[in-house]
Amino acid sequence: MPLISAAIITHNRAHYLPDAIASVLGQTVRDFELIVVDDGSTDATQDAVAPYLDRIRYVRQENRGKAAARNAAVQLTEGELIAFCDSDDAWLPDRLERQLAALERRPDVGMVHGQVELVDADLQPLPEQNAAHRELFSAAHRYGATYASYAFNCRCMSSTILVRREVFEKVGLYDCDLAIEDYDFYLRLLLDFDLQFIDGPPLAIYRVHQDKTRSEELSSGQIQTAEKHLALLEQRHDIPDARLARRNFHLEIAQTWRVLGDRRQARASALRALRLGATQAVRLAL
Repeated sequence: MPLISAAIITHNRAHYLPDAIASVLGQTVRDFELIVVDDGSTDATQDAVAPYLDRIRYVRQENRGKAAARNAAVQLTEGELIAFCDSDDAWLPDRLERQLAALERRPDVGMVHGQVELVDADLQPLPEQNAAHRELFSAAHRYGATYASYAFNCRCMSSTILVRREVFEKVGLYDCDLAIEDYDFYLRLLLDFDLQFIDGPPLAIYRVHQDKTRSEELSSGQIQTAEKHLALLEQRHDIPDARLARRNFHLEIAQTWRVLGDRRQARASALRALRLGATQAVRLAL
């Protein structure tokens, strides 16, 4: 069995997909398999993967969404470690090498991830956006990552995650009922495992383009996930810093409603956070 299973999930990204595949196959680490899960593409995806079929496993399924595609990929993998590359992104050559070294130093860590380099659709650098993005990610992990901290400030790019198989066995797969699947997975992971962020040089290239997931869908998914975990906090009494986590979920909901332009909903959530001690909720309530 390979040490690492690399997975690319894709839907109608034939024009970007070859870059993603080539970047995975070009890793300095060689002990891995690559699985491409095609979530019901209707474009030229099959033509795009054809030149690589002797080096990858290509699986096509009916269109069922990102979470279902990620779950299919996990279930197809055979490696001890599982890594994702979104089909419009690309890995840098030493991505896996650096992460394997980090995991060897920290056997208690369930997942490692890191910085990305932002580029436009044509792979041209975006220096101003990149600097701001890197600072946000560095600041979010300055004191480590916890369930409570990720409740409000989840900074993690799926094209940089390397996850131990036992994590999926312990916390389960991605939730197909959520509009966005990754925020919830990282939160559940942090209830049972440590997470390490590798700062410094980027691990992957992240394309910024008009076909990315719409902001409305992201916002809806953030609220939906926060509400799921607020319900979880009512059911479980063993979660560390539960009050802080509850406060931060309300802050996340308030901030998202504000971005969506619904000041009434933002104010209501901010006031719930304020009752739990979030002084920054005041500006979200105004």
